[in-house]
Amino acid sequence: YRIALVRMSSDARTRAYTARQTTAGRTKKEIVRLLKRAIAREIFRCLTTTVAVPGIADLRPLRQARNITLTAVAQHFGVWPTTISRLERGLSRDDDLAHAYRDWIQTA
Repeated sequence: YRIALVRMSSDARTRAYTARQTTAGRTKKEIVRLLKRAIAREIFRCLTTTVAVPGIADLRPLRQARNITLTAVAQHFGVWPTTISRLERGLSRDDDLAHAYRDWIQTA
């Protein structure tokens, strides 16, 4: 309900939808009911859609093969060495950092 109300006041697509439904003769209560159903469908699609997760298994072997320390990688990217270690071990996920790390390590 709260999401529907916030979208009605701030989301351009939802405001246009609300205007169309109002001109079609629907009440605010009916419009909110329709929006809640649409929001539920949208969230369900997000929850059930399979997302391709980039692999990270190659990062640590690449780094070790080039004799680059965690500290050197961390200093290059401006993060803590534990951030790089957790990324390599798959304990945390940061796709942008993993992609940049992979590109950097392959050119190093």
